[in-house]
Amino acid sequence: GQPAAMAGLGEFDCLAFFKEEIKNDSATIKLSAVGRLELIASALGPSRTVEDLLPYLCQVVREEPWCNDEEFLLTLAAQCAPLVPHCDGQEVLLVPLLEHLAAQEETVIRDQAVASLCFIAERKPSLAPDHVVPVLHRLATTSDFFTARVSACALLPTAYRFAREDQKAGLRKAYTSLCADDTPMVRRAAAHKMKDLMRWCETSDIIADLMAVYMQLSQEATQDTIRVAIVHTTLVLARMFTPEENKQYTLGVVRDACRDRSWRVRLTVAKVFDQLCAAFGPQFVASPFLEHLVEIMKDPEQEVRKEAVRVIEPCLHLSTPLNAEQMQTYILPSLQTLGSDSAQPVRAALAHVLGPVARVLGRDATQQQLLGLFSDLMKDEFHDVRLAMVSNAGLICDVLSIDGFVPALLPIVQNLGKDNHWRIRQSVVEQVPRLARLFGVDMFQSRLEPLVLSSLKDSVHAVRFSATQQLKEIADTFGSQWTAEHLLPRVIEQYSQSAGYVNRMTTLHTLPVVAGVMTADQIDRLFVPLLVEATKDPVPNVKICACRTIMWMLENQKFGRESINTAKPTLKELEHDSDVDVQHYALRALAACNA
Repeated sequence: GQPAAMAGLGEFDCLAFFKEEIKNDSATIKLSAVGRLELIASALGPSRTVEDLLPYLCQVVREEPWCNDEEFLLTLAAQCAPLVPHCDGQEVLLVPLLEHLAAQEETVIRDQAVASLCFIAERKPSLAPDHVVPVLHRLATTSDFFTARVSACALLPTAYRFAREDQKAGLRKAYTSLCADDTPMVRRAAAHKMKDLMRWCETSDIIADLMAVYMQLSQEATQDTIRVAIVHTTLVLARMFTPEENKQYTLGVVRDACRDRSWRVRLTVAKVFDQLCAAFGPQFVASPFLEHLVEIMKDPEQEVRKEAVRVIEPCLHLSTPLNAEQMQTYILPSLQTLGSDSAQPVRAALAHVLGPVARVLGRDATQQQLLGLFSDLMKDEFHDVRLAMVSNAGLICDVLSIDGFVPALLPIVQNLGKDNHWRIRQSVVEQVPRLARLFGVDMFQSRLEPLVLSSLKDSVHAVRFSATQQLKEIADTFGSQWTAEHLLPRVIEQYSQSAGYVNRMTTLHTLPVVAGVMTADQIDRLFVPLLVEATKDPVPNVKICACRTIMWMLENQKFGRESINTAKPTLKELEHDSDVDVQHYALRALAACNA
């Protein structure tokens, strides 16, 4: 255990051992040693860690060969955070080491060093004003190489959060300088950290000191990633600003981003459009945001159009959701055009949102304006479009009611139950229970029951499995008597030697699913004869399935004493079956009978 290991370590000088290990020519031994720094510090104790280990580490990172060993420096940067509990409150001794690592050329070393500095500042905020903030200023003004200034950008939000009030103006000034840096990589790093910095700033300070760089970077001509970062910053600012301040400072940035020459910027707006609506508030949704959405739904890039369509559904779940009037005015005209879009992913995205859109619009508007679109997309040549449409069939029927759905769309749904793509057939059968509740017994039997029964014989296991699972909801909907007198006889009819052993197994799989609505008498009358017959099947898989079904019935108290007595003799016969797996399950089923 660890105490024994520590006792062993105490018998020799751990620091001397560590020094020898990191001088080893083998990279594996060297990295393994630095990776165990926490263990070394624990063995040395707080006093020697502070007096000997930390000064040695600060010296090592500046000496050959370690100063050029990137893997060594990265591992060391990562080990600084675990060392903190062993520093006896002297975490400040790690700061110079991490400052040196934060100025390295290699990105991953800098990132890890900054992460460790942030960890130390969060663990001990009192260090920030006198130690972390000065480090940031030194990094931000390093002119030798730009990488230190990139690290300063990453450190800024944490340093600002824990700085004294009299230091914050200086930090905002330093950030402004970084945003205007001559090196593109520094400006990009500053832009990416803007949203994190803004969260810790007072609104008045943002408007006075930072709005100029926000506006400047929103118009950055050379790097679209900067303008993408500004869109994310806008989300933060919109939540902090009043409506008047948003009108003055941020609405124009959103408008320009929607028309940006880079498709990545327009795509970002589309992806966060619902969040923008929530951040700015309902007073800006209709105008200008829905007008912007209409613009990006017509974007020349298909990725942008796809995201613009996808984001409609989240907009229907906002605290103040889009209403039917807004949908009619802004969204519906564009949906008709997108229904014939040349890009298949755009049509698939449209098919996904049409159900929720219909629910908002209501029956009359849906029937008048979307019925043709539903029909076209259900017949689309691209299978993802058909799949998305049929997965909304139950919801669409809810909206249109039976009178609107059955004549126009039910024949198409029935045809999709025979589609070449198995996922579409599976999705159709998954919609059946919802449709069954709306249709009632008579219409279900005439229009949907053949579809369910054919799905039980599908060539793909996932479709057959899904069909058996749907029978539970159908049985719950129509009750015990209908299930026993109508559904089960139709299902059991499909159990025949000529149907193939897979179909016989599927029939057996349906029994536990519908058992929940059956009485003991119905189970004895309908289930037991079939299970006994199945135990005599020529195919071992069917016999195993029968034994497992009997076990399930017994474990769930579905068999009465009479059913058990009927099943026992046939299970005893299987004890001597030629297949060892059949014997195994027969013995388990017999044990359950005797329990």
